[in-house]
Amino acid sequence: MTTTQHENLEHALLLGGELHGYRHHEVEDAARQAGPAHLAVQPNHVRVHVATLGLEAARTFLTDERLSKDALGVAGAMRQHMVAAGVEPNVSAIIGGSMINADPPDHARLRRPVAAALTPRRVEALRDSVTAITRGLLDDLDPGRPTDVVAGLALPLPLTVICELLGVPGEDQAMLAAWSSAMMTEVPEQQQPASEAMVGYLAALIEQKRAKPDDALLSALVHVDVEGDRLAPDEVLTTAVLMIAAGHETTTAGIGNTLAALLHTGQWSAVAAKPDAVPDVVRESLRFDPPTRNIPHYLVREPIDLGDHVTLPAGALTMVNLGAANRDPEAFGPDAHRFVPFRPRPARSHLTFGNGWHRCVGSALAAMEIEIAVRETLVRFPDAVAAIPVDRMVRNPHVVINGFTRVDIVLGG
Repeated sequence: MTTTQHENLEHALLLGGELHGYRHHEVEDAARQAGPAHLAVQPNHVRVHVATLGLEAARTFLTDERLSKDALGVAGAMRQHMVAAGVEPNVSAIIGGSMINADPPDHARLRRPVAAALTPRRVEALRDSVTAITRGLLDDLDPGRPTDVVAGLALPLPLTVICELLGVPGEDQAMLAAWSSAMMTEVPEQQQPASEAMVGYLAALIEQKRAKPDDALLSALVHVDVEGDRLAPDEVLTTAVLMIAAGHETTTAGIGNTLAALLHTGQWSAVAAKPDAVPDVVRESLRFDPPTRNIPHYLVREPIDLGDHVTLPAGALTMVNLGAANRDPEAFGPDAHRFVPFRPRPARSHLTFGNGWHRCVGSALAAMEIEIAVRETLVRFPDAVAAIPVDRMVRNPHVVINGFTRVDIVLGG
């Protein structure tokens, strides 16, 4: 592989490069075959080793105790890279002291109050509400003309759900979505103002909840002890930032990716005729086209030998590329690079929701939202077609989130 090809490969692992539609899958598969990790540079000048491991190696890697998620360590390493590059060392509020950026035992303490609100029983109790929101959004779509189902369905559904859970006023949701999207770009000129705006807004909202408690999750994070623990004010803030961003960005991408995959493979009508198969279809979509491109950022405590003469040095930052792991032919067979909506349930599960301490606390809610959105759309519009070829649809150039900027469909019916 030439130097230019390597550079294109590394760029695409972070941002999808200029590759549209499904061609980025070929890049991730090629990266896995080329080596276990690739050093790339984010738009904010942070250098990161993108691990492109097979499924089982990635699963083990995610539980390696030589990796740290500690916010101070990760943010400190990022700032060092920025200073070395001669840019302002600003780090997104997402890299704060929430459960996603903490090591044990702090991780468990920070996770408990969120996990208590997202138990299987409580998630299932939201099913009727999620279904009603979905049907209301579909009612507003025009079936006779090209419709962007990201803007019309995939974005507002999980955003509404997480904001209602947290107790964010409905009129502020679009504003939060815009800030969250800008924070995901890793482009400092966009990321930093959005980060500051979201932090300012949520800090003020938290103070309102402190003065006037209610039954929403944000109020619970402020006031409720879980197993004797209460979050500090800055921990409440960083947890709220995380839940706004993670609570809808990945689910939005998961809905859009699933609908696009059904169109791209000509399987829309077949799945619409078998709506009970939607959970398996969503599971396959989450494997094939995960809404998280790379699991972010770990600090390497001690050198880690990945094999093939590749060692991650102590002090380095690393991420795990999910496309490379989830489409490993040794785990999922020779057709692992294909989207097969009626694929028999594989013996091994995908890694889209992570593994170990940091497995996604909201995975049950996200899966339910995607399943409801996909099922209701297919049942309502069984004859929908893509307004433009899926391989011409453009993906968001985000380091972490893997989704389409828009998915234009003529819904019909």
